[in-house]
Amino acid sequence: KSNSQKPILFLHGWGGNANSFKVFERFLQNDTACIFIDFPPFGKSSNLTKPYTIQSYSEIVIKLLENLKISSVNIVAHSFGGRVALYLASYHKGFVDRMILTGCAGLKRKDIKIKLKILSYKFKKLLNKLKLYPNKKLDKCGSEDYRNLNNVMKQTFVNVINYDEKFLLKKIDCQTLLVWGKMDKETPFYFTKIFKKNIKNSEVITFENSGHFAYLQNQKAFLLIIKSFFNL
Repeated sequence: KSNSQKPILFLHGWGGNANSFKVFERFLQNDTACIFIDFPPFGKSSNLTKPYTIQSYSEIVIKLLENLKISSVNIVAHSFGGRVALYLASYHKGFVDRMILTGCAGLKRKDIKIKLKILSYKFKKLLNKLKLYPNKKLDKCGSEDYRNLNNVMKQTFVNVINYDEKFLLKKIDCQTLLVWGKMDKETPFYFTKIFKKNIKNSEVITFENSGHFAYLQNQKAFLLIIKSFFNL
């Protein structure tokens, strides 16, 4: 049970906050310490004054752990939080003992329809700028997440989604569990094949009828997965 002494660091998805995983705290607090953070600018954290990258977000986590005098953690991460977890597990190996990634982002999507939609939007935007395609509705194209951001957050959003972390995967050697909803539309199920192939110590658990928030749709099962995988 030596692994159970390590705190569990929960890393939430984009637009989430420390409460994203809080539902599990009361079932785990007697076994190990749980650390919940708010990534800037979400939850109770400060607004960003300059654009962030995945490296910036990872450095926040490292500083937090150093301030808490914690040398190693287990990680549970969802979506965007998984991007940060992948970076930490490849560049700061000593800090990560084991990790559970659920609906983890970090890979470029290969969906041809999405690529065509993005290319079409960029082309129309260029024509609009050149006054060859005047269209006041153009701002309504593209991601709703993106449109609702200020300029600093727009650049941060671009930095985050354009950073393909596939090249990091072979550097990861900690035990990794991939927990996925088969119906996930945000981080499609085929991502698991890429992660499984490239992260050497990885296994996949699938929830057949669940989507991107499989961990919330299957709370009891997910709790059992956490306890089993971290030997609690």
